[in-house]
Amino acid sequence: MPLLISRASPMGRVIEMVAWTPTQQPLSRMSTYRHLFLIGTICFVILLRTGLAIGQDWSTDSIYHTDELGILFCESEQLPENAIVSSSEACDTAMSSSPVSNQRSLHLLPDGLLWRSYLAGPHEPRISTVVFRDQKDDVFWDATLGGRVGLLRYGTAGAVKPQGWQWDLEGAVMTRLDILHAEDVESMDYRFGTELTAAEGPWAIKLGYFHISSHVGDEYLIRNPTFQRVNYVTESLIVGGSFQSSATFRFYGEIADAFRASGGAARYQFQTGLEYTPVARSLLVGAPFAAANFNFREAMDYDVATTIQLGWSFQSLESGRRIRFGIQYGDGPTSQYEFLGRSEEYLGGGVWFDY
Repeated sequence: MPLLISRASPMGRVIEMVAWTPTQQPLSRMSTYRHLFLIGTICFVILLRTGLAIGQDWSTDSIYHTDELGILFCESEQLPENAIVSSSEACDTAMSSSPVSNQRSLHLLPDGLLWRSYLAGPHEPRISTVVFRDQKDDVFWDATLGGRVGLLRYGTAGAVKPQGWQWDLEGAVMTRLDILHAEDVESMDYRFGTELTAAEGPWAIKLGYFHISSHVGDEYLIRNPTFQRVNYVTESLIVGGSFQSSATFRFYGEIADAFRASGGAARYQFQTGLEYTPVARSLLVGAPFAAANFNFREAMDYDVATTIQLGWSFQSLESGRRIRFGIQYGDGPTSQYEFLGRSEEYLGGGVWFDY
């Protein structure tokens, strides 16, 4: 609303009236994204508290019904004697079920993994889809199609907290589509690798090799005929370690040393991060998750690329696979290596399927 301001002479007489309208400086897009991410974090905390409350109710109900069933078996005097004996034997058998064996042996094409992909790592092999808007109001769709599998293991059997050594194979293509331009393919990064992984208690390590090659989409070249493509390629040796202090928190770090690099790629890459994945009280309810990944590449003068995720996940107890729904915030050098030198800040939502 305009304000009337009077200007007075030294004698105190009003000599003119002027209208002044206050101006409001708009928030920058980056500030807006940070505010939105803060709101998302608050919502995440609310969901966390709600999920734990629902899980606690489910757990309490389960205990109540279990106690009720025990009373039925233990205090029943109406059943025939042979039925009581059979029920007792069945209960003893169920309660004395032994845990997963720690015996180690050789397994071909084993179930499960000793080393799992980083939840917030944009270049990790998995199946995922993320739609986001960046600081320039461009809207993109990042889709990853890939996976990680075990070929040979010497260790314990099964997919639940396996121990030992395992040879893995991984591969993925990370594609970016431009939604505002008929979902044209902007670029894609191809990853292929093989690793020797090991897990013992809370510790896990990996040693291996991976290849990265970046490509630009034909539609992007048609729209941008002056764009100069770079042949970004790396052949790298990699070593990494992780520590999972409990079933909830995981900390990790790795270093990649490219013995062959071209198209602006450089030799070293460092990556670290942490993950919060509490165990679900109920398989149907699921549990919250949070993850942060920090990527430093020599090709970008070690400017950090930050990726943060918050959301809800559901995990299989048999296979260890997980599906997640949530929001993703990113800031720093782009994860599409074809556009070397480009930085971006964005906020979006996605779905991730982890092996």
